[in-house]
Amino acid sequence: MRRLVGLLVTLVALVAVAVVADRVAVGAAERGAVTAFEQQADDVTGAQIDITGFPFLTQLLRGELTHVTGSADTASFGGYAISDLRVEADGVGTSEPYRIASGAASGVIAAESLQEVVAEQSGLDVAVTSSADVLSLGFDLFGAEITVDVTPRVSGPAELAVDVVAVRTGLGTVSVDDLPSGIAGALSDLRVPLDLPDGVTLDSVAPVEGGVRVAVTGTDVVAEDLVAS
Repeated sequence: MRRLVGLLVTLVALVAVAVVADRVAVGAAERGAVTAFEQQADDVTGAQIDITGFPFLTQLLRGELTHVTGSADTASFGGYAISDLRVEADGVGTSEPYRIASGAASGVIAAESLQEVVAEQSGLDVAVTSSADVLSLGFDLFGAEITVDVTPRVSGPAELAVDVVAVRTGLGTVSVDDLPSGIAGALSDLRVPLDLPDGVTLDSVAPVEGGVRVAVTGTDVVAEDLVAS
């Protein structure tokens, strides 16, 4: 009986050591992944990466992590500065080219970034602001302040568009057709392209305070392409 108890104690101790070693290894891997992300990507702050699933070492041996989550306060993605970045990835390869079987990500494109694209496409000196419900484009027309409310939508696998829903002036709300033809045309069919890597498509877009939250999904994506995009 004493031998059996001693064997059980030994087994429990070995399991505890294995668990501790596994957690130490996953912690080191997570820190290494964050460091690599910060070195390869631009403007990254507040990055965190969590490798879920247990045990980690067996995942490492088979060359694929079951599930990885990540976040960052700021990062560069799709050609724009993104805040509040959130990432979920399944089937993450542990060797080059570090392929991701499937995943999803979302983040907020700041209104200031959208402002540059809208100004370039419309030719107007426009200021873009955002609330939880709508984007607003403000500009001066012959000394009068005009505010155009628009809603964003997905217009392609790597492109979002904005639709005019209201034009507000100091005298009230008017139709976009009541504006001079050149300005009405400039405000129509506004599109914002995203430089997304192969395998990644734009899934949804919605206005939020301070910008627009975009969500993308991807399959069979090379992780290095995401960092470089």
